[in-house]
Amino acid sequence: MNYAQDGHGGNLGLKSSEPGDYQVSILEVSGSAATVDEIRSIEQLWKRKLQSREMGLNRN
Repeated sequence: MNYAQDGHGGNLGLKSSEPGDYQVSILEVSGSAATVDEIRSIEQLWKRKLQSREMGLNRN
């Protein structure tokens, strides 16, 4: 929800970029029974697959 409100959600890599420099897509939808740890694991998996840390958009 934070990303939708301000376009960067506090993400330093996105804060320093112009909105036209990147594209946002929903890659996976998790069920309401998923735990916070499961959601974080899925997020980390997608960061690795997409190399978003190496590209500079994720610093965590």
